[in-house]
Amino acid sequence: MNEHSSSIKWAEIEPLCVIRIVLRKLWLPVLAFLIGYMCVSIVLGNLVSRSYSCSATFSVVSNSGSYYGGGSSTASEVVNIYSQLLQGRFMDDLILEDLGGSVNGSLSAKQLGDTNLISLTVSSDSPRDALLIMQSIMRNYQNLSDYVSSSVVLNQLNTPNVAITVNRVYNVQHLGTKAGLLLAAAMICLIVWLDLSRGAVQTMTGAKNRLDGKIIGSIPHEKSGGRFSFRRKKRSELHISSASVSFAFAESVHSIASRLEHEQSKGKKVFLFSSVTEGEGKSTIAANTALALAGNRSAVLFIDLDLRRPVQAGLLNAKIGKGQAFGDLLLSGASPREILSSAIEDPATGMDMLLSSRSYTDTIELLSSPLLAQVIALARQRYDFVIIDSPPLGYFADSEVLGDLSDATLLVIRQNIVPASEINDAIDSLQACKAVFLGCILNDMQHLSRHLRYGYSYGYGYGYGGKYGYGQRSRK
Repeated sequence: MNEHSSSIKWAEIEPLCVIRIVLRKLWLPVLAFLIGYMCVSIVLGNLVSRSYSCSATFSVVSNSGSYYGGGSSTASEVVNIYSQLLQGRFMDDLILEDLGGSVNGSLSAKQLGDTNLISLTVSSDSPRDALLIMQSIMRNYQNLSDYVSSSVVLNQLNTPNVAITVNRVYNVQHLGTKAGLLLAAAMICLIVWLDLSRGAVQTMTGAKNRLDGKIIGSIPHEKSGGRFSFRRKKRSELHISSASVSFAFAESVHSIASRLEHEQSKGKKVFLFSSVTEGEGKSTIAANTALALAGNRSAVLFIDLDLRRPVQAGLLNAKIGKGQAFGDLLLSGASPREILSSAIEDPATGMDMLLSSRSYTDTIELLSSPLLAQVIALARQRYDFVIIDSPPLGYFADSEVLGDLSDATLLVIRQNIVPASEINDAIDSLQACKAVFLGCILNDMQHLSRHLRYGYSYGYGYGYGGKYGYGQRSRK
C-alpha cells in the first residue's frame, strides 16, 4: 500500500460534510454552552461580595439641648473627640460586653464638615451583625460623655437603617452567555477536527491524494426536491428509469457503464461491486449500472450475491416466484442451466436477474461452492455482462471469494463515511484476488459549489435509445 500524507489540505475538505457532522452532533455544542453558562454563573455568584451597612447621625449639643458653640475651634475639637471615641477601643469593649460575645463588623465615624454633626456607620457582611452593633451603640453612646465634657452630650438624630452595598458587580447573564458561546465554539472545533482527522474521503482531490486506487466514477447526491433539500431519496426511488431521478445521477451511472463497456471490449465480462461497509450505496450503483448496460442493447445478467442481506428484489421492484430464489436454487443443487433459466426478466430492459428473497446463514459455503462457479462460467458464455452485487468487505470475506470468480472488481465509497486507511485495506484485499481491480466509485457526493454539485464526467461516452437507450439486446 502506498504511503499518503496524513496532513489535512483545504482541497480535501468539503464544507457541506463539515456542516452535516456539526448538525448531527449539535447536542454537544448545546451541552457545552449550558455547562459554560452554569459554571460562570456559579463562580461569579461566589465571587460577588455584599457588604451591609447601618448608619446613624449624631449631634454634639450642650446639656440644655442647644447647639454647642463654645468657640469654633473648641467645638470642632469636641466633635472630633467624640468621633474617635465612637470608633475606638472603648466603644468596642462596650459593644462586646453588651452583646455578650464577638460580632463581625467595623465602625467608622466622621464629622460632617464644620458642623456639630457626626455620621456613624457600621459595616458587616451580615445584616444582623450590623444592626446588633448599631443597637448596642445606641444603648451605650451616652457613656462617652464622661470622657469628654460634662457640659456636652451626644444626641441621636435619626433611626438607623440597614443598607446593602454590592462590591465587584458582574453582569452574570452577559458573561455566562459569552463563556457558553466560547465553549460551544471550542466544542464545534473539536468535532470538526476529530472528523477531519479520520481521513474520510470528502472531495475528489482527497480521493486522489489518499486512495491507492483509481477513481473511475463519481455519483452526485440525489435531492428529494427543493433547492436546499439534502435528504436522500429512498432506495426504491434511486432507479435510472424513474422520472424522479436527476439527469446528473443518470449521466454518472451511464458514465460508469461506458467504462465497463470499454473493459468488456478487452475480454472482461464479470464485474463485482463491493464496498467497505454497509450503507455506502453499493447495491444501488450496481443495479443501476446493470440497467444502464441493458439499456445499451447488451445482454446483462444481474446477480444479487449479498446473501446475508439481499435487497435487490426491493430496489428493482422484482417479484420472486416460487423456485426462482437464487439462494434456494444453489441449495437445491439445480444445474447451472436450470438456474439461469429461472432468472427473472426485467420487463423494461430485458435484463435477467438472479435474486433472493431471504437471508442465508451458510453464505461462505454457497459462494465457494463449485455450483456457483459453474453458473458464472455459463453466464460468461451467454451474456455480454454479468454484474454481481456482493457483501461489504469490512464485515465478511464473501467479496474476496467472489473476486476470484470475477474478471474485474469495483469499490463503491460514499462521501465522508469510511477513513481512507480502511478503504486502502479493502483495495489491498481486492487487488489480492484474481480479478483486476478497476478502481473506486465515489457515491453520494455533495458539493457546496454549484459548479461541482453534479459530480464529474469521465468522457467515455454512451449512447441512448428511447428514453435511456433501451432497445433490443443480443444474447449469445
